[in-house]
This record gives sequence, C-alpha cells and structure tokens, in this order.
Amino acid sequence: MPIWTCPNKECPYDKQLYPGQQCPLCRNEAVEFKFNEFGNLLKRKDIFRKSIKKAKQYRDRLRRIKFCPKCGSANINCLIFYRPSIWKCLDCGYEGAFIVEDGKLAEKIQVRYRKAIEEKYKQFS
Repeated sequence: MPIWTCPNKECPYDKQLYPGQQCPLCRNEAVEFKFNEFGNLLKRKDIFRKSIKKAKQYRDRLRRIKFCPKCGSANINCLIFYRPSIWKCLDCGYEGAFIVEDGKLAEKIQVRYRKAIEEKYKQFS
C-alpha cells in the first residue's frame, strides 16, 4: 500500500496525507511513496532535524562563552574569585569589567586584533 506524504526533506511534517492534499507547513503537494522510499525520506528528515538541533545548540553555547574585548579570545578568567566583575585575558593581558558575550562580535574583534599585530610586525621588519 503506497503512502502519501510531504516530499520536502526539510519540512518537519511527516504524517500521512491524502492524494492531492497539501502539506500544512510547506504547502507542497503530497507525493506517493513506496514503503522503502518512505523510510529513506523519514531518515533524511530526521538527519535534517538533528542538524538544525546541533546548530541551535552550538549557537546557545556561543552565547554562554565570554570573550576578551581586546583580542576576542575565549581564554578569559575571573581575576579575583570574590570580585567576579573583574576579568583577565590570559592571551593579551586585558584586565577589566567589560567582556563580550557575542560570538560574532568576538570573531570580528579577533580579525581586527590579528591585523593590528601583523602591522606591528611589518613595522619592525
């Protein structure tokens, strides 16, 4: 017996549909699948769901990481345990209360910091 469902592997809707019916999420028309093809489609949809979940987890982890505002390094520690508002970067030596918690901004800071270091070395060469 054929199974009718949404053919879009990026659509999370995996319930059975009727012939000619549209998927309620992505509006693709239902397609007839044989049982083994349906299993492969469900596997692809599951892989897609897991990749989205991993990407969200990665973004959440980046939000929790603290970065140095001078060099963009994540190698930053609390300077004094009883004053958690003072941070020290172990890479560039920055000490202060201001830290960055945005991963994208930290990447931009890292690029800018590397360029500044390269320019310093060019002056001495």
